[in-house]
Amino acid sequence: MAVLAPTQCKLLTGPAAASAQLLLAIAAFSGLVYKRSLEYPQRPYKVWSMDVSKQVVSSAAAHVCGMIIAVLASRAQAHEVSSCAWYFVAFSFDTTLGVSIAIIFHKAAVKWAKQIASRQGPEDMSWQKALAECGSYGDPPSFRRFYIQLAEFSVAVIIGRVICGSLVILGRGVLIHVAALLDNLFYGHPTALLYFVMVMCPLCMNLVQALVQDAVLKFKKDGKSSPKTQQSLESDSQHLLSPRNASAAGTSQQTRGSPVMDGRNIQQV
Repeated sequence: MAVLAPTQCKLLTGPAAASAQLLLAIAAFSGLVYKRSLEYPQRPYKVWSMDVSKQVVSSAAAHVCGMIIAVLASRAQAHEVSSCAWYFVAFSFDTTLGVSIAIIFHKAAVKWAKQIASRQGPEDMSWQKALAECGSYGDPPSFRRFYIQLAEFSVAVIIGRVICGSLVILGRGVLIHVAALLDNLFYGHPTALLYFVMVMCPLCMNLVQALVQDAVLKFKKDGKSSPKTQQSLESDSQHLLSPRNASAAGTSQQTRGSPVMDGRNIQQV
């Protein structure tokens, strides 16, 4: 039987809960801004904001699902453990197993879309083609492409959260001991527990999760270069390696290395 604090920690009640969630959102967004400052080359602000918006919407949906799962788990145990402690358990599952599941579903959806798009013409504007080029919104950026990719990734994140939530509900008979231990550690300090499970612990986990998701959502061209760029590089390589150009390059190199052609030597002569 869990030893309960005089006042149980609650996720959705009071100004402390609202301020904790606000601090969490600010911390995650600051991490993304810092990551962009380290990028080279940097994505245009409009493209970067679209990538970040996908994370904001999907993370908000996952956050709501997590709170619902925590409330359901706490009610299923007749309030023996607070919803804050259950949120910590559900969040721990989500940032480990849940993120992996979401990325697997996301990559599977993109791979399927690429297979469909490969059989379509270059002028086809189907939603499969928009999904196949994840992180690319066209030139100029198209909100239609953005909304398609946003919907897909949000669904992938929610699927991951629901799977993790189901595991938490099914395994609550064992996990209740972990949640009860957390409640007992913060006995008599429900606000401290709230900030621990909503700010301190998620601060590190959410930053890592946001950075991983940002790397997944960022547009990566196949082969790290566009077909046009790759073709241009191959053409330049063949041109430089042709016998005539190789001979000319060698002669030019010898000429540049000759002291007779040095400007200062010519002046001295």
